[in-house]
Amino acid sequence: MKDLGSAFSFPFKDPNWPVKFLIGFGFMLLSLFVVGIFVLAGYFIQVTQRVMRGEHNAMPEWDDIGVKLIVGFKFCVAYLVYVLPIILIYIPFVIMTVLGQLVDPGDMGGTFAGMYMLAFGAIFVIVIPYGLLLTAVSPIITYRFARNESIAEALDVREVFRDFKRNWQNTLIVALIATGIQSFAAIGVVVFIIGVFFTIFYSYLVTSHMYGLLGRDLHHEGVAA
Repeated sequence: MKDLGSAFSFPFKDPNWPVKFLIGFGFMLLSLFVVGIFVLAGYFIQVTQRVMRGEHNAMPEWDDIGVKLIVGFKFCVAYLVYVLPIILIYIPFVIMTVLGQLVDPGDMGGTFAGMYMLAFGAIFVIVIPYGLLLTAVSPIITYRFARNESIAEALDVREVFRDFKRNWQNTLIVALIATGIQSFAAIGVVVFIIGVFFTIFYSYLVTSHMYGLLGRDLHHEGVAA
């Protein structure tokens, strides 16, 4: 995959990048009230779309907020379907953990201990492998949604893994870099105050750009095939 390094520098080639970053930070604050999450998700999807189309300026303007809100909401719905199994498995573990703090385990005997260990074991046996798999295919899920803003295409598991098989090396590289830079952004929030203003928004811009590059390659390979 070519031009992967451009994902790290493209935001600063936009002459209005300081203003766009500042507005992005404002929507990060609004994420505390949920609405900002959808707008930001829509913005990042638009970055992916622009890269897939080969547009020179990949950073969208902060206009058409309603469009970004709808696009982001649709993407979040699609991704929530993939995350739902993890949530459902975590629920009994959380319940057992809370009960363990409120009730003397001896009062519930072996039943309580068995249920707790079953829930705890499910996290390692199911959640961790599933989480790693989801991380690996997330670039494909995002690309497939961004292509036509279609929830159905993002949820087409068969086609997701078909695309992954076609270009699994580059997909894994993108997924690993995206995970690394987003983890660094989280550290930036804890260690540096400026991380709140800069690293999170920047990390998702880079991630969205890489997803667009991967999607463009997959599209060209599909046309060639």
